Amino acid sequence: MQLQTKEVMAARTILITGANRGIGLAILQSLAQYFPEDRLLLAFRTLANGGEAVQQLRELGLEATIDVLELHVTSDESITKVEDWVEKKFGGVDVLINNAGMAVLPNVRVSHYAFLLLLKRNLNPMMINMFSARASLALSTPGNLPSTRAVAYSVSKTASNAPSVEIAKSEPNVRVYNVSPGRYRTAFNGFSGKKDPVNRAKVVIELVAREGKEENDLGKYEEGRLIVMPW
Repeated sequence: MQLQTKEVMAARTILITGANRGIGLAILQSLAQYFPEDRLLLAFRTLANGGEAVQQLRELGLEATIDVLELHVTSDESITKVEDWVEKKFGGVDVLINNAGMAVLPNVRVSHYAFLLLLKRNLNPMMINMFSARASLALSTPGNLPSTRAVAYSVSKTASNAPSVEIAKSEPNVRVYNVSPGRYRTAFNGFSGKKDPVNRAKVVIELVAREGKEENDLGKYEEGRLIVMPW
């Protein structure tokens, strides 16, 4: 994968939610590898989970600057605490990667709006929301996707598309991407996927490497390569 070198890219602050395992950990590992000068802010349910993730990176020889934050996505108090800490210490964030997932209707504040003001304070902000092809009504309605027992999960992903649409319309300076990395080996699916999460994480890295706003940012899903999938 050819990426722009750090000599011509300013160091950024990147906030990631839910990166202690699976695709989240793979994204974290890839960010630390390709963008070692960026500061990574990791938001986890517990500080212990964050510490374990950081330890895994250190064992791989990755030395990116990392701060671990405790974030409960269903708690307004926890969300506000993280917001205030990030604002006081860094002023804002350049990239927000929403990976913390729920199999119920999402907390829209944390998944989209909680850190929007922090994003808007920077010159070239980007929001990347981790989704699934099951969020696409255009694919599921005609039967292009197999049936699933995880109905609540599918509903939560579909519902989360709406705030992405609204933010992209109301905040034209914020690049909004919805990313579907495809099926990969993870505890969430009982490790039934065939692909390595690190390989799937590359599509996120390609987006983070981009500096300019491009057409079709919204509604873009990534399936191992940069393609556009229908809503």
